[in-house]
Amino acid sequence: MMAFGKVFEAWVRRAALAQSGESTPRLQLLNELHCRGPLKMADLADTLGVTARAVTALVDALEADDLVKRSAHPTDRRVTMVEITGGAAVIEQGFAAFESAVGHLFDGIDDADADALRRALVVLRARIEDASPGLERSTPA
Repeated sequence: MMAFGKVFEAWVRRAALAQSGESTPRLQLLNELHCRGPLKMADLADTLGVTARAVTALVDALEADDLVKRSAHPTDRRVTMVEITGGAAVIEQGFAAFESAVGHLFDGIDDADADALRRALVVLRARIEDASPGLERSTPA
């Protein structure tokens, strides 16, 4: 499973997400904003597992490219919020490229094997979520 995960992650970066022309850290930040809505800079740093300085640099660059914008927190002026703007189109293109690339991975795999894999992944995800209190829950398959 670990070997597959490493190969799959590398493949996603190269084959699927590279079509967007964005770096992995930029795409990860844009994806968080796309999926979760506006976030505090500190929350982005925590979610991405990087320093506040690294998030500031990423947001600076994305803002310069009109992909995100900063704004003041509505009730706490010490907090800076970040929201996606033009970056939504980048993420949607990346999703489309990802879906197409994954579709090609499944070419030639018969329906029974694909269904068995899907069922196994649903069970594994549920077991991980049940065994990990506080883990952010994913959406149903």
